[in-house]
Amino acid sequence: MKRIGYILRLAITAVLLLYVLQKVGLFDPDGRARLLSLLRSVSIPILFLSLALSQLLNLSSGFKWFLLLRSRGIDVSFFRVWGLYMVAICFSLLLPTSMGGDLIRIHELGRFTGKRAEAAASVFVERFSGMVILFFLTIVAVFMQRQLLSVAWMTISLLIAVAASAAIIWVIVDERPYHFFTTLLKNKMPFLTGILGKIDKLHQAVIEYRHDRTALIIAFINTFIFYFLAVVNVYVTALAFNTEIHFMELLVAVPLIMFIMNLPISIGGIGLMEFSYIFIFDISGYSSALALSTALLMRFKSLVDAAIGGLLYPVLSRSAPQFPQETSKE
Repeated sequence: MKRIGYILRLAITAVLLLYVLQKVGLFDPDGRARLLSLLRSVSIPILFLSLALSQLLNLSSGFKWFLLLRSRGIDVSFFRVWGLYMVAICFSLLLPTSMGGDLIRIHELGRFTGKRAEAAASVFVERFSGMVILFFLTIVAVFMQRQLLSVAWMTISLLIAVAASAAIIWVIVDERPYHFFTTLLKNKMPFLTGILGKIDKLHQAVIEYRHDRTALIIAFINTFIFYFLAVVNVYVTALAFNTEIHFMELLVAVPLIMFIMNLPISIGGIGLMEFSYIFIFDISGYSSALALSTALLMRFKSLVDAAIGGLLYPVLSRSAPQFPQETSKE
């Protein structure tokens, strides 16, 4: 089954890449010439500004995670938190699943603090709060670009995402469904008792955030700031190739792009990122060449982030103390 899923994702990746190549006109000499001309016209000062904005985004995400950790009394320096966030970007790029980076930062933070459940809970809350706001912004954007309501795969994907988020929120707010299913699994599959015990610790650590409204409010405010900076980031990146780009249009376009990019349907996001830019830029009235140029520069910036994370990993890993078990209270 796992192999079938991989083959399916590989096929989708190939189809997406073929769509991108055809849409930009790379099979045609004139199309290739237009793209190369646009790439050569990049503004170097704006390019460096774009690179700087990417680091501002990373600092914003790192700061959000840092505040969530501090709210639970986990004393870790901001440098280490930011560094582990950059390391996660590196591993997300190298590993076949985007969750690989999250697992690395949970492992490294848990190893440093000895509080593995709390480390996992902080990453979960940081990621989940971001996804909830993204889904909200995407819903708003879809209704502002109403032609997307007729795109079946977009509507279905958004409905599934919202339903999954609602289910997770339900489990966090009302613990009865969680206890029902875990008790059922323990009775039917006793061999899962050890794993379910670890999940119980994670669940309890996540539940503790429910009672810390200040931390959650700050996390959500930081998330809105992050997505605003994300729009600025894409705007400046596109501006490096075309001064006719409009910021207000990207306020609607960027959440849609980011939502599509998070769909787990391609290998390592290859082809999906480029497709999302071309698909949404086309709806916004911009050329496929501009969309691909912007996507390629964004991908280059992610490689820069990954390189920074790769350089930081040996330093952070070596300095982390070893804890044989969690020191947190159960």
